[in-house]
Amino acid sequence: MVKIKNTHENEYKWHKLDNTANIFPVISNKNYSSVYRVSVRLKQDIVPEILQEALNMTLPWFDSFQVRLRHGLFWYYFETNKKQPIIGMEQGTPCAFFPPSTNNQFLFKVYYFKKRISLEVFHAITDGTGSMNFLKELTCNYLKLANKEDFADSMPMTHSVDMTSNNEDSYIKNFRKQNRAGYSTQQAYQMKGEKLPLYTIGIIHGYVNINSLIELCRQKSVSVTQYLTTVMIWCIYKEFLNEQPNKHPINISIPVNLRPFYDSTTTMNFFSVIAVGLQITRSDYTFEEMLEIVKRQFKEQITKENFSRKIAFNVAYGKNLFIRFIPLPIKNIFVKIGYLRSAKANSISLSNLGKIEVPEPFKKYIEHFEVLLSAADSEPTKCGLCTFGDKLVINFTSRLGNTYLQRAFFRKLSADGLVVVIESNGAYNENL
Repeated sequence: MVKIKNTHENEYKWHKLDNTANIFPVISNKNYSSVYRVSVRLKQDIVPEILQEALNMTLPWFDSFQVRLRHGLFWYYFETNKKQPIIGMEQGTPCAFFPPSTNNQFLFKVYYFKKRISLEVFHAITDGTGSMNFLKELTCNYLKLANKEDFADSMPMTHSVDMTSNNEDSYIKNFRKQNRAGYSTQQAYQMKGEKLPLYTIGIIHGYVNINSLIELCRQKSVSVTQYLTTVMIWCIYKEFLNEQPNKHPINISIPVNLRPFYDSTTTMNFFSVIAVGLQITRSDYTFEEMLEIVKRQFKEQITKENFSRKIAFNVAYGKNLFIRFIPLPIKNIFVKIGYLRSAKANSISLSNLGKIEVPEPFKKYIEHFEVLLSAADSEPTKCGLCTFGDKLVINFTSRLGNTYLQRAFFRKLSADGLVVVIESNGAYNENL
């Protein structure tokens, strides 16, 4: 048999970081990792050898994951990584900073623990939607290999996600010269308290029936995210401000997937952020009053026009000739200062990846999916959520030693008639 040599197989391709990704190599360190986790819990124990094989099958379909980070004189850039990523048993702190050298220079890691597969991703390569697509494909490939008797050879090799995806910079593609909308730098209220021991993160999972929650939200004429955002503001108002006025507003930072607004299938970052909140000026707010305020802010901010103005603001910065030719070490200083100012404008981040779908044959093997965000000194508590089947999973990660917010949050859901089941990683010894 004659083997035809591919003349391009030894070439290394490179491409720029997307417009949002440029900030993450600058701000990331052991204190703020810029790493988040998406996980899936199966109904069967993980076989490491099969998981490694499934990862080998999955990676070639996702160019944005098959890279290593480089830097030049003026900018960071990605270069094709032809090595093989290695899976590992889960240990240590979730969402912790990891040197790329620990995984053959890849900017993601795949872990397993009992029935759970976890994908931890450095935010520079993609956002939550891109990572969840990777995890879904990895999971389906694993299940096909681990349950060959249920997936006959005659079964079509379908993908769990749209494989027409690409690594275009959708920020650049959808950039239009127009009025720009920047980000608030007004300092928001910051939750404080004694910190957990070094390298310890408190994790609390809350499980809620999504159909019951949707019915509750329908009665209140709001979306699930609007309701949960209001619950977050309400609990900070009650537990931390003690219902007293404060000069700093309670602001909830909410990432929004932009792909549906611009018909994009990029596997790189393509999201924006809205800030929803309230300046507390009175001691007699009602939950229903806050709900109407939040509902109005969502309506005002979640529009294509608003997101286009934010894209214009971000991209114009990168296109500025003066900025483009500032040496990278100097540029990093200004980027970090800008980030620290904007981070103080958030009280907490709440990220909802929405309903997770997989092809029908795989559903019976899966319990649920999870999202964990990395906490930092600037935002010591964060919240990620997603839905699979009839189960909504709400995940709090925190560096704070107290659970005032989490306890109040789940008790509010319970008071509104929802049944909540709670799990913890053991960092707290408190009855919620």
